[in-house]
Amino acid sequence: MALLLALIATQAGVSLLVRTAAARAFLTRQLEKSFGRTVEVRGYSAALFPSPQLDAEGITVGEDPAFGHEYFLRADRLSAGLRWMGLLRGRFELGTLQLDSPSLIFTRNAEGRWNLERWLPAAVSTLGAPIAAVPGAQATPAHHLQKIEISDGRASFKLGDDKTSFAFIQVEGSVEQTGPGRWQLNLKAAPWRSGVPLQLAGTVRVRGDIAGTSTRLQPARLQVSWEKSSLADVFRLTSGQDFGLRGLFAGELTAESGGTAAETAGNPAPGDWIFSLQARATGIHRWDLTERDDNPRLSVRAKGHWNPGVGIVAAEELIVESPRSNLRGAATFKSVAGSSFEARIDSAGIQAADFLDWLRAFRPGVAEEIRANQFFTGGATFRGWPLVLTEAGFSSAGGKWVVPGFNAPLEVHALRGGAQRQKLIVESFAVNLPPAQSAPAAENARRVAGKPATGNLAAGIANLSLVHDLELAVGNIRIEGQTGSVEDVLGIASAFGRRLQNGWELKGKASADLRWEWSKGKTPVWNGRADVTQATLQLAGLNQPVALDSVRGEWRDATRKFTLGRVAAFGANWTGSIQQTASPPSEFATTETPAWNFQLQADRLDATALDRWIGPRARPNWLQRLLPTGLGGASAPEPPSAILRRIRADGDLRIEELTIEKLKLRQFRAHGNLAALKLALRNAQAQWSGGEVKGSVDAVFSAKPRYDISANFDRVAILQLPWLAQLSDRLAGTAAGNLELRAEGIGREALLASLAGKGEFRLSKVELRGWDLAGTMAEGEWKQGTSKWASGVATFHLSEGGFDLNSLRLTSAANEFMLKGSVSFAEQTDLTAECHATGRNTRAESAVRFLQISGPLTGPKVSLEKVTAQQPGD
Repeated sequence: MALLLALIATQAGVSLLVRTAAARAFLTRQLEKSFGRTVEVRGYSAALFPSPQLDAEGITVGEDPAFGHEYFLRADRLSAGLRWMGLLRGRFELGTLQLDSPSLIFTRNAEGRWNLERWLPAAVSTLGAPIAAVPGAQATPAHHLQKIEISDGRASFKLGDDKTSFAFIQVEGSVEQTGPGRWQLNLKAAPWRSGVPLQLAGTVRVRGDIAGTSTRLQPARLQVSWEKSSLADVFRLTSGQDFGLRGLFAGELTAESGGTAAETAGNPAPGDWIFSLQARATGIHRWDLTERDDNPRLSVRAKGHWNPGVGIVAAEELIVESPRSNLRGAATFKSVAGSSFEARIDSAGIQAADFLDWLRAFRPGVAEEIRANQFFTGGATFRGWPLVLTEAGFSSAGGKWVVPGFNAPLEVHALRGGAQRQKLIVESFAVNLPPAQSAPAAENARRVAGKPATGNLAAGIANLSLVHDLELAVGNIRIEGQTGSVEDVLGIASAFGRRLQNGWELKGKASADLRWEWSKGKTPVWNGRADVTQATLQLAGLNQPVALDSVRGEWRDATRKFTLGRVAAFGANWTGSIQQTASPPSEFATTETPAWNFQLQADRLDATALDRWIGPRARPNWLQRLLPTGLGGASAPEPPSAILRRIRADGDLRIEELTIEKLKLRQFRAHGNLAALKLALRNAQAQWSGGEVKGSVDAVFSAKPRYDISANFDRVAILQLPWLAQLSDRLAGTAAGNLELRAEGIGREALLASLAGKGEFRLSKVELRGWDLAGTMAEGEWKQGTSKWASGVATFHLSEGGFDLNSLRLTSAANEFMLKGSVSFAEQTDLTAECHATGRNTRAESAVRFLQISGPLTGPKVSLEKVTAQQPGD
């Protein structure tokens, strides 16, 4: 009992003793001696039984001045087991350390040494003596640590005075001494990078045994694994960027130095590590595409040696494998005296089916029916960083590609290529395009008609080649060939997820010689030509297809030009050219869509034909089809209005004969400009009814289109006016004047309802044959003869409902004729005419006669009225 009471008293006494200032100072000095660094502790607690243990709350271990002035270790709690033998000898020896929430900073100085060195016990050499310390270094602390246990720790890294953004968090595990200078590791942690959000960083595990850090950890054997990490987080951690890749990653690394590794390595250099690496990535795909069962899988295996002292990593064996393909070679990386990298692929076997898996993983819309049967072999050498291809050689015996929409596979002929003298070349090879699925029906029709069957039903052939200057970064891909069905070629592009037809559909024959050219610092461009013959083009918003009898497209750097040999559209035959030149990028804003420049001619154009092509009869309005969202229709994923709104065009338009209902214009000329759905015609002129018309037109194709027309006409023959065709054998004279019109809406009815405007015209040498109008008005009865006026002037305006004639005054030497009234758009007339004698013929009249014209314009009712003059005082 006395012994038990003594033990309890001793335990309580020790617990109280360590709280005194003298004991705290003593314990701090002992810890500083054990760590070899300055130590600060917030408080102590101790226990002797069942084993001596010292607890330090809020401990901070300072850094070696040779590695900076930041702390080396900081922990919420340090529990140290003390060795009884050391205490009995009067020495303070640490047995086991347990660190709660520690934060450890590993620092590497300019000499290439780590701050962790000289803290753990030095390894024993093969002769049994400790390895000599570095001259001038601090002495290794004299302690006998057996085990270090870590929970919820953090490990950061510094290179000189710069702290890296990479760290390990949630560190758990132990470091245990299994022999003199031999330490066994069993740690796990989560990688972390500051400023980068992570979703699935995975777990890094380290197992193995090492020597003391003062001997550069050698001999050692380590096994490092990284499990359950997303591919996106791997790139975020290693580079700080998200490259848009998704998938899962796992890897294992085994590294050995000294000992058996030195024996098996043959002739290793001092400090060599022998490593074996295996990494796997599965489910690789683009970030915005869904995961598929056939997403690519990739594995990398490497074996070699690493010498951190001389900065060399050499993988003597490097294997990259996918489900059907593999690459075998070697790689070397040097980081001393300038970084250099070299990778050599000694043999490569690549299946085109793997290429399809990668394509589907990174490009949407690739057809599921595409199948590939082609094999490529070759080798290559890369140097520098980023990697630059220096030598290469590859070939393929050809293959077949199954593409939907064709009766037979596409045949790719044998090809070969390589890189030498700073040039990568793929020699020209042919691709046979099979007939489309509709070809058998056409073939059967030929057989029924008694025509011989053709031996080769290929739709066309294309020759492809590639040249690239590796030093100047200049090259091109050349495509030369012809096809009897250009829609099949466009269908191939669509099957591979490259839809070229957006709002248009082209069918017919074509031949081309095009080059896709690129150079360093410039945007890639097309150069060459393409000819389309006997083709049809269906455009969004048009009710009928455009017939392309002969069209040539030419691409020259930033300019593309289309020459129309003969094109039938809108009831007319068109010729001319359309050209677009890309503008250089703006320094202050995004580059706008380049403008088109056109020079177009047509033989004839009729508004009735235009209505059949783009009119709204018995179908949605053409603007509604082109602008669905703007007119309240259902929104489309990519409305053509977005394309039309970006179109800008400017040029000259010529039409030999333009017909707008009863109005016929000949030799129409105008300069047009279209931008942001606004059309402007300037300097418009034409021959009309024996005279000339000049003016301008402004149109805004918004949800409710608006039109503004301003025109001047001169020397127009009255007898040729279409509205007076029934009186053409009775009228003569010429007219000149101007008018302004405004209208809005869609369709003839809406336009007439909103039509407004005004104008004036001047008449000369007017003649009315068959009716003596002045005699009729003077005598009150109808008289035959001829009415003539030397000149005339009139003003009018248009409003909702019709044409209002404000005043028409015709004058001659003998009389003056005046007419006013209105004519509705329904061709109903309400006109009043007066006639007065002038000059010598003027005489006082007791009554005034006038004509009243009413009824339909085609057969008006004309009556002669007499009104007694009012007397004074009435």
